[in-house]
Amino acid sequence: MERKGENRVQRAAAGDAAAFGLLVEEHTPWLLVRLTRRLGSQEAAEDVLQEAFMAAYQQLAELRTPERFGAWLCSIAANKARIWQRRRIAQLNLLDQLDLAAAPQPEKQEIRALVRKAIGRLSTPHRDVIVHHYLKGYSYQQTATLLHLQTPVVKSRLQKARKRLQKEIIAMAESSTVQTFKLGPADLTGLRRVARFTSDDPQRPIMHCVCLDIGGRMVATDGSRLLNWSSKGLASLPAPMILDSLHPAMIPATDSALLIAEEESATLQTADGRRVTFPAMPGPYLKYQEAVGTPGPIGVAVRSEALTACVEEIEPFLRDRHQRVKSGWEYVPSVQMRVSGAEEKLMLRTTRDQGFWQTEENADELPGDDRPDWEHAVSCRAEVANIEGGGSLRVDLNHDFLKTIVAALQDAAEEVRIYLEHSAAPLHFEAGEGQHTAVLMPMRMA
Repeated sequence: MERKGENRVQRAAAGDAAAFGLLVEEHTPWLLVRLTRRLGSQEAAEDVLQEAFMAAYQQLAELRTPERFGAWLCSIAANKARIWQRRRIAQLNLLDQLDLAAAPQPEKQEIRALVRKAIGRLSTPHRDVIVHHYLKGYSYQQTATLLHLQTPVVKSRLQKARKRLQKEIIAMAESSTVQTFKLGPADLTGLRRVARFTSDDPQRPIMHCVCLDIGGRMVATDGSRLLNWSSKGLASLPAPMILDSLHPAMIPATDSALLIAEEESATLQTADGRRVTFPAMPGPYLKYQEAVGTPGPIGVAVRSEALTACVEEIEPFLRDRHQRVKSGWEYVPSVQMRVSGAEEKLMLRTTRDQGFWQTEENADELPGDDRPDWEHAVSCRAEVANIEGGGSLRVDLNHDFLKTIVAALQDAAEEVRIYLEHSAAPLHFEAGEGQHTAVLMPMRMA
């Protein structure tokens, strides 16, 4: 979307009705064509489009990426159209829905399946009159004779059966696309932590997302780090769902919430009625299992509290000690992690020159002689396994990324296990018997 469109979205979100009116004018023609083609009626398309614009206006403050307004609006309209189609089921004549002699149209196949399933939920007296009169085609009198009833009883029972059938069909149609999951404190905490691992890279929009994977896994990655958090509340999730533009601050500060999952969006609803809706992106998500590989054979067990203390203790020796950056250079807070089997410890180390990256080909060399040479290291006890001869391994890491991983896992378990293979391989972190895992890519130091 052009910058002008983004500005309109921002003004509309701030309450500018005129700006929203311009958005309505801009998007009505193409959405109306699309909805008319889908619903087969311009009148129905206009009604659905009006509902979509009303929903968009109410949820506009939740849209964090104005440039994606068109796609976001399209997903809302598609969802409203789907609801309209399924609610219409209950308004159709049962004979039209169950005419077995007619070739089923693709959009009516689901309707037939739902109606048949709903009939199975009726009580036996109601099911009998529906089947005899509508499915088998008997008249009121014939139905009464076959079921040993009076004709007025058949008519009365059919009237009640139709009403009950309509309710069952609507409930089943809506439940086929809407699922509700109860999230507790641990689930919401995990969702906030996972959301911190998303990327804002405009070239890779899939990395802006959080994947709710089958088995209750919540996953996000920015390409350099990944967090995979286990959620009991989502354990019954039947298929992956990819939530777009989800940020930690958007998740309500509450101990429990319902996650209402639909085909094209998900809504967090709190007990006091607050609702936050996230658009769902069409899949697939990144094949993150293949990308990160398997954990290396070298295992390092360290207490969470001790690892957190090391990360915090070395931080003042990073940015605060690297202020003198000349033109053509960039500083990225970095540390060298060293694990030693012989010493049974994990060490973080930084030096005067560590972390500088040349950004311009002809940049002057970093000043050296006029700066005192120094290094600083912190360490903690660790159990190190599978290093040959009790040796050591060194890996260069982005300290900011390491800090976010340690912070995410620090209260998940008393101990964090780190698995390595060599200095250029990903580091795998594990806490809580594998319930929560993270991956960190090493830095390639110049």
